[in-house]
Amino acid sequence: MEKTIRKAAKCFLIQEDKVVAICYKSGNKKEGYYDIPGGKIEEGETAEQAAIREMKEETGIEVNDLERKGNLIIEYPTRKLIFDIFITHTYQGEPKETADNFSTWIAIEQLFQKEKILAGMVLLNRFFRKSLLAKNTNFKMKLVVDEQENILELNYETD
Repeated sequence: MEKTIRKAAKCFLIQEDKVVAICYKSGNKKEGYYDIPGGKIEEGETAEQAAIREMKEETGIEVNDLERKGNLIIEYPTRKLIFDIFITHTYQGEPKETADNFSTWIAIEQLFQKEKILAGMVLLNRFFRKSLLAKNTNFKMKLVVDEQENILELNYETD
């Protein structure tokens, strides 16, 4: 069976030891899971435009001055997600609740104590976070996960 491939973008907004994260509300198949704002790249849209749009839609925050950091590939049993990853420190607004999720500033270490976090949050692990925050460092990460977001395989490289 051929896997469905979806191209998407994520934007990490980090200030000191906190990050803007979303938590999906009930009615969503990812209910209760924490994630970084992001989503599908629409027709005619660049990855950076998608990251900016998704941040606004999911949090109410307007971001700019995005820096492209690399790629995150998450391979599930039936689908593959290919994310362009961006980071920014420049923003306007504060996290708001939307119809689909809650958004909030949360301490990164507190985030890892949550019961439900999506596999891509591993980029905030202390080791990987160094590359995410470092200037002029790009990475490529591939995760193979099960449907419960358990990481079965992790490959990581920087340039």
